[in-house]
Amino acid sequence: MQKQSPLCITAFYDTRPGHVKQTLGLIQALKAFTPVQIAEVFLPDYSLSRIFHDWLGFMGGMPERKGTDLPNPDLILGTGTHTHIPMLLHRRSHGGKIVTCMTPEWPLVKYMDLCFIPEHDAPKSADNIITTLGPPNTAVDRNTQDPLQGLIVIGGIDSKTHHWDNEKMADQVRRVLDIQPHISWTLSTSPRTPQTMVHMLADIAKKGYNTRFVPFEQTGSGWIENRYAESSVVWVSADSVSMVYEALSAGCRVGILPVDWKKKGGRLARAIALLEKNNKIVSFASFMQNAVYPDHSLLNEARRCAAKILERWWPECLQ
Repeated sequence: MQKQSPLCITAFYDTRPGHVKQTLGLIQALKAFTPVQIAEVFLPDYSLSRIFHDWLGFMGGMPERKGTDLPNPDLILGTGTHTHIPMLLHRRSHGGKIVTCMTPEWPLVKYMDLCFIPEHDAPKSADNIITTLGPPNTAVDRNTQDPLQGLIVIGGIDSKTHHWDNEKMADQVRRVLDIQPHISWTLSTSPRTPQTMVHMLADIAKKGYNTRFVPFEQTGSGWIENRYAESSVVWVSADSVSMVYEALSAGCRVGILPVDWKKKGGRLARAIALLEKNNKIVSFASFMQNAVYPDHSLLNEARRCAAKILERWWPECLQ
């Protein structure tokens, strides 16, 4: 028997688009199971003084500073470090179960009702922790992919995780294009792509390849989701792990353009290795040898996480 009233959710969003997508993906999946009612809290870009004030309020047993006009929720959702204390303060004032899609800071883990943590983060086992192959996201398989359409998305510089080599990345893009001339490709960038790389990619698109170049600055809201929907194959530079999960969730076959990791066993490197181990993606080296993609295997962690939430607290919504 279905829950008689909608599932009341208060969603906390920070200023990072990737975190917002994780929370929205979970809400979207919950909606597929049961009616929901959403209240949204948009948090500011946090300053040290605000962080200190919120922690002081939490440790001192104070209620939240504002938001008392919000309804009492069944469920409180949020992703990102800066959402955790506000969610805990909100529960103190309004009740509800707290669910987050990442590893909270270690003192806070025990206060969360449920944490969905990617397996590559190697979380400790606990009753309130469920591991995922990747974070939930908003991408869905529309079953509209064209076998003659492909997408290549290039990341860029991140001094903490990898060394970036423009020439090496451009050469890998050319080799992917050379081995699949029958595919019409869309080539794009990200905010981290250096300008030298942008110019090189634009030049590649002009050199007779069956390719159009659309830099990040010319894309808008929903652009990447629409490209996933039309592209049967997607190649992503390894540093853009969130896009790898999105492309898989959208039903695309995915190849990885490698980068030179600073720590071979680092978090992002582990994420890529785990996906390859599970035969979800194909490495550049493997594809250059065999030109074979993994069998289609949809990744839908948002739906799995939503089902776990309902199974734990509202199993009637799964009937």
